[in-house]
Amino acid sequence: MGIQEQLDQEFSRFVEFGNLLDRKMRKYLVQYLQNQLDPGRFLLPELNDQYYAYFQKALDGIFSIPGLLGLAQSNVKIKKQIVLDTLYWLRKTYDKARSKNPYEDELNRLEGWAVTPLHVFVKRWPALPVFLRATYGKDELDSNFYRDRFRQLIGNKELDAIPETDREKIERLIKDLLARWDALLHAKILDYQLRKLEEEQEAFTELLAQKVEEYQKLKQLVSPFSDYLGWDMSRELWEDTSFDIIRQYDELLQDEQSLKELADLLGRMREAEIEIEEEEFEKSIIRQEWKVDETAPAEIVGVRESDDLSNMLSSEVSLLSDEDTELLFLKKYADKNLLTFRYEDRRLVQSEDHYVEINQRVNQKEKGPFIVCVDTSESMTGRPEQIAKVLCLGILKMAIRENRRAYLINFSRGIKTLDLHDVANSVDEIARFLRMSFYGGTDVSLALYEAIRQLRGNDYQDADVLIISDFIMYTIDEDVLRDVRYFQQNKDTQFHSLTLSEEANPEVLAFFDTNWVYDPRQKGVIKELTKGLKGIGERY
Repeated sequence: MGIQEQLDQEFSRFVEFGNLLDRKMRKYLVQYLQNQLDPGRFLLPELNDQYYAYFQKALDGIFSIPGLLGLAQSNVKIKKQIVLDTLYWLRKTYDKARSKNPYEDELNRLEGWAVTPLHVFVKRWPALPVFLRATYGKDELDSNFYRDRFRQLIGNKELDAIPETDREKIERLIKDLLARWDALLHAKILDYQLRKLEEEQEAFTELLAQKVEEYQKLKQLVSPFSDYLGWDMSRELWEDTSFDIIRQYDELLQDEQSLKELADLLGRMREAEIEIEEEEFEKSIIRQEWKVDETAPAEIVGVRESDDLSNMLSSEVSLLSDEDTELLFLKKYADKNLLTFRYEDRRLVQSEDHYVEINQRVNQKEKGPFIVCVDTSESMTGRPEQIAKVLCLGILKMAIRENRRAYLINFSRGIKTLDLHDVANSVDEIARFLRMSFYGGTDVSLALYEAIRQLRGNDYQDADVLIISDFIMYTIDEDVLRDVRYFQQNKDTQFHSLTLSEEANPEVLAFFDTNWVYDPRQKGVIKELTKGLKGIGERY
């Protein structure tokens, strides 16, 4: 079932089984809500009902939240969530306002007096004016007037001693008093309920506005990284995500400033990539296709209506043979409604298109996957951390562009792994990568053990290994070094290091086939890293 069908089902369920107002009011509220999402869909009546008017105003306030309607119209999943949340809010707030009522005791008292038999009322009536005088002012309800009238008509008499005409007056007086009381009481209840509804509406609107703001902020934070990787944030990555993504990526929102700095660094790397040499090719495409030429009759393909006398059907000619149908023939001729044969012919048409194609030069040698080990120890915090992440994103971009697998190993005292093969289909993996923590000491042996495990599998057996670190560490385990040498000598596997420090341990670096060294504080380091990244891609 599609999302629109689910929404229609929810609307129908709300109308038929909701406890809000009556069915007609619920139907109009649903139509009003649908008009907010799709203006002009329904012609709504003007209803003189305070609850209905309130909920209309509340819906207007909700959908005036900046950016909400745009999100709902561009994202069906968010639209569904907004509708479900709003319908739930309508039900909940109405129940809450009606159930929690400070005038419940007075309402019970009114209902009790309304069902009191006349013979009981005659004995108890003095208590009623006393209560009403304590509850309502004289300008609202003149309880003294009713007290004096009851004294005149009842006094201390028993019901049997009251004449029939006075009984009728007493009943009319009771009915009038209870009606006035009922009107005043329900006006108070309505005022209280509308105030409570207003409070609930403000809280719901504030919550929804916060969700919209955080959703847009999250999208803006992730956009620079997705744009760098060539993904369409507006249509592909975010069309199937809802407000629930905010809770999932809460850590990103908390670390907004560092992500902005990282995005700025990524922007400079993108500018440096412009220097990549490009080639232009002028191409021509020659097309041949058959086109219909109705001006060259060759074959009957059907019948049409026209005023073409030379090709009309014999049935039309027969109309002229009878005086009774002659006028019909003339009318059809004047209206171009005569049935005539339709001819057509086809001819071969040639066309030629010219365009310029720009391609980057690509090494035609088949390239294998990447295994990238990123040092996330405490010594990498700050600028090295930013550069390490940017480099990983650059490698990820190459993997996506060249349809190559990439396996990321995040290591410090332990390891975290991320298979980036399907990352182009989801923003989740980027967010997980950007939330990587940099803490603890450095143990590259664990990362190399995991890299070797992947080299022994099917997916990454042809991969080369790149380690990004400051290499401020002690030695590597002998067992893992034996495995490294085995793959270097027998599988032609290349192990590369990219050092972001001037204090690297030279004994550790000696085991690698290639070493790149960069000072994170160096001016122009991003430009140099970009060139190095291109070289890494060509080498793999």
